[in-house]
Parts: sequence; structure tokens; C-alpha cells
Amino acid sequence: MTSVEANPRRVLVLDDYEGQASEVPAFQKLGARAEVTVMRHRLATDDELGAALRGIHVLLLVRERSRFGEKQLSLAPDLKLISQTGRTTAHLDLAGTTRRGIIVTFTPTDLGTSTVELTVALILAVLRQIPRIDRKMREEQWPAIPGRLLEGKTLGIVGLGRIGKRVAEIGRLFGTRNLATGKTLTDERAREVGATRVSLETLLKESDIVTVHCPLRPETRGLIGEKEISLMKREAILINTARGPIVSESALVEALEQGRIAGAGLDVYAEEPLPMNHPLRRLDNVVLLPHRGYATVEILRERYEMAMTNILSFLDGKPVNLLNPEVLNRAGS
Repeated sequence: MTSVEANPRRVLVLDDYEGQASEVPAFQKLGARAEVTVMRHRLATDDELGAALRGIHVLLLVRERSRFGEKQLSLAPDLKLISQTGRTTAHLDLAGTTRRGIIVTFTPTDLGTSTVELTVALILAVLRQIPRIDRKMREEQWPAIPGRLLEGKTLGIVGLGRIGKRVAEIGRLFGTRNLATGKTLTDERAREVGATRVSLETLLKESDIVTVHCPLRPETRGLIGEKEISLMKREAILINTARGPIVSESALVEALEQGRIAGAGLDVYAEEPLPMNHPLRRLDNVVLLPHRGYATVEILRERYEMAMTNILSFLDGKPVNLLNPEVLNRAGS
């Protein structure tokens, strides 16, 4: 493996909405060796993307903010490396990159601290109606809108992995009764964090707060649909910081509109960005965030530093953290 031969080396950073890419030490090192372009806005069309990719050798992708299937890859004939933040590849045609000889690198998965914190923040925001009261404070002198306690509530955790476990632990500090469900969950693992393993049906029926933390897979797509939401208490709330398609948006909207559940806190959606005319935007009993689970200053800078370090290793002819190491085997054959 040798470094990119083109001169100058051209690197494109996509979807740096928060403007954090240039704030890490590796950015200066990379800028000394390559021509780096940072895009802070979303490229909405393939024409815009194609123009941006022209002559680009290295691409830095932030999680799954931009899809790169066969069509998008065809717009980048000079591409040699995709440096991916995190390990997520649902948005990426990994087999297609391998066929084209494009190396894909990853950064280690974070502990999920930022998503854990955001989940708890959404639970409290919905229960205490913080966004609604904040808006009313600009219209009325002293809004009389009561909130509800987290203490003593039943917290239902769908997916007791690295994030779900920590949410359960924090719930216990607030005095919640914890229920959990998951395909591979055992009674012992649930007990370790003070939870009781139950079926999804039981969890939905008994929980005051249902929070989703399972991965998006074929078997979890639409896991919580109309039938499942109908099992929830009228005063229950649903929190989703995992992936939008796990919950049926149409069923959720209908339940929220009809008051069949009390509220929801959402950070993820079936379509992102969420369309401006989406019915969720009209509802007072839902708190909406634009996929902020991992997007803190600390996490973004850490991911950018790692992703750019991967690029520098590639330019040195020593690629590391490969998601498709078979590309090197093909190059050497």
C-alpha cells in the first residue's frame, strides 16, 4: 500500500454542521499535507454532491449523516479512502467500496455517555413539560402547567446494551422500578442493573416511560407499531434516541394526537432531517431534537481527531482501523 499519488491530495469533510472539524489538532497536521475542504451544510442533491466530490481522494463521513450507496460512490471516481467516524455502516455500501478498491476506516465506538445523558434529559423534559413551559413563559406571566415526577415511575428499557444499562442505573438513582426486554437479555444481566426481564408486551403495559435503545436491524424495524403503542398506558411517554424506524412514526403520531399516550421525546426519525411539514412538528406533547444523541463538542472533536489520524496513517501508506481489509488483499494480488 502506498500513499495517494495525486498532487495535491484532496480531502473532503462532509456534514460538519457544528463546525468542530477544524478545532482538533489533527486538522492542522492534515492541512499541512493535503488540501482539505469542510462542508458545513447538507448537500441536498446528487448534483451538489457530485460537484463536491469531483477530484476528491479522501472522504471523511460523520456517522450516517450522508448515504453513500452505489450511485453516490459512482460520483467519486478518484476516491481512495473513506474515513468513517464510529463503526456505523448502514448508510454505506461497504461491498461497493470494496469492489471499487476504496478503503473504509473506522473510529472506536464511544461509551454512549452523550446518548445516555440526552435520554435522561428527554425523559425529564417530557415529564416536567420543560419546553412547553419555556415557550409559555414568553407569552404569559406565570404559566400554571404541572409536570410529573420521575421518582416512583416504572421505567421500561427496550434493549439493555451499553446505553440501556446506564439509563437503568440512572433511573434507579431517581427511584424508578426498572423493566427491560431484549432478544438476548438474561435474567442475570437484567438484575445486575436492578431491572427485571420481561416480555415486550409486559413492558409496554406496565411502564410509565418506555425508552428505546436497541439497534436497528431487520427484526427491530417497526418493533413498536400500532399494536404495541396501543398497549401503553394513557399517561405513559415514549423516548427514542436509538433509530427512527424502530418506532412506527404514523402510529406514534396518531397516538399522540388522540391522547392515547401522554407524550414523547424523540431524537431520531424515519427521515432525517425531519421534513418541515411533518405532523410531529405541530404537536405540543412531543419534544423534538435533531439527532443530538452523540453530537456534543467533546464527542465530535474526539471522533474528528481519530478519523483524521486514520487519514494521516493512510497518507503514510500504513492504513489502520479498516472495515474492509480485503481491499488490501485484492490490491496485493
